[in-house]
Amino acid sequence: MAWLYNQDTDEPMQVKRVLLTLAAASVALGAWLAWKPTSFPTHAAQTNAAAHRPAPPITAGAHQSTDLTTASPQRAWFLALKQRADAGDAVSQRLLAQAYARCMGVNYNRELYAERNRLRIAEATDAEARSVMETQLSNRMQECDAVEAGAEVTWEQMRSAYARAARSGDLAARIMDIIHNDREYLDADQAAELLETVVTSKDPAAVYAYGSMLGGIISMNMEAPYAPLVEGTRADLAWMVVACRMGYECGPDSEPMSDLCQMQDYCYRGSFEHAVRRTLETDSEREALDRHIEAILRVVNP
Repeated sequence: MAWLYNQDTDEPMQVKRVLLTLAAASVALGAWLAWKPTSFPTHAAQTNAAAHRPAPPITAGAHQSTDLTTASPQRAWFLALKQRADAGDAVSQRLLAQAYARCMGVNYNRELYAERNRLRIAEATDAEARSVMETQLSNRMQECDAVEAGAEVTWEQMRSAYARAARSGDLAARIMDIIHNDREYLDADQAAELLETVVTSKDPAAVYAYGSMLGGIISMNMEAPYAPLVEGTRADLAWMVVACRMGYECGPDSEPMSDLCQMQDYCYRGSFEHAVRRTLETDSEREALDRHIEAILRVVNP
């Protein structure tokens, strides 16, 4: 994560916060898909949970800004997303927050971000990893060109966008809002209430965000009977894999795959679950992950 450092001082710039942001976002959702003029990127697939439907598409004849009707496909996507978010759609508000999260580090210093990622690519010894990183860099730069027209995105913009989505009722955004408000722990009652809410929501995005919360960032202080679901070194990955199985976008060009590469240097093709299994070195580790996944599935889909 070399790009998180100030070019002049080489000191960390809000490293904890940016790491937290990249962890989910998403709940999210990452390496950006190749742009399609007639559709939203795959992140829109995260809106399929019944309780979190997106606003209807902008249709011909609807009022649109001049920028929206004349912009590039990338810019048009971002402007349409902002229009939906400003109209009050909770999922679009969360997706906007995730876009801000992905582009904070990029738009802070685009040249430095590109330079350090190209160096990372040049140093990679594996052809598959180099190819994945090259695609991710190209897609991310295209995305962040469109997000606020490439202007710097601040931590407060991102945090406020998550907070707005949370107030509008998006559960994944509520989880990210907890993380981004620097909460150090949840007490037993709060932790149990949150887990129960996530489980009953049947919302893949919320399940994924919950997994990102378990990555050592928030101490859950969970008691029986919930403790086994959140304890263990692979608990976060187990919840994320369950989210993928529930329908969260976890394909080759998804945000989970981007995070795995950007944050942990596991730069693989294929699905998130496939990549996670490649990171595990022994059969016993994979079997333990499977047991954890099955335990979560029994609760999520009783």
